[in-house]
Amino acid sequence: MMPFHEHIREYREQLEITQIEAADRLNIDHSVLSKYELGKLAIPLDLLPDIRRVYAIPKEKFVDMLEDNRSKSKNPGLEARENKIRYAAALQNEYMPYIINSKEFRLFMSKLNALDKKAAKKLLTEVNKK
Repeated sequence: MMPFHEHIREYREQLEITQIEAADRLNIDHSVLSKYELGKLAIPLDLLPDIRRVYAIPKEKFVDMLEDNRSKSKNPGLEARENKIRYAAALQNEYMPYIINSKEFRLFMSKLNALDKKAAKKLLTEVNKK
């Protein structure tokens, strides 16, 4: 049996997102998320809908995690990719309406577009470090 907190950690790791990113999106401190994932602190019931929404976990999968029903995936690699796609889409749907219309975003995108592929990747790597 795997406790719910371990399911949540495993799912977040499968999405390849850090505790800091997840905690920011959940509006909690990353040290608190760490305690939740380690089972050192009980996850509040009112946080469960946010976890499901932020991680973009399908309802059936989330219920299975709560009930500790481990379903054997026929293709875990495909399932992981689908989970990442769902997470990216949820993230985009949540933030893009605010970002897309900003002057700063348009300026950044025009500068990024003017660069060759190698320079653009370098710039994005630098931005990601900050």
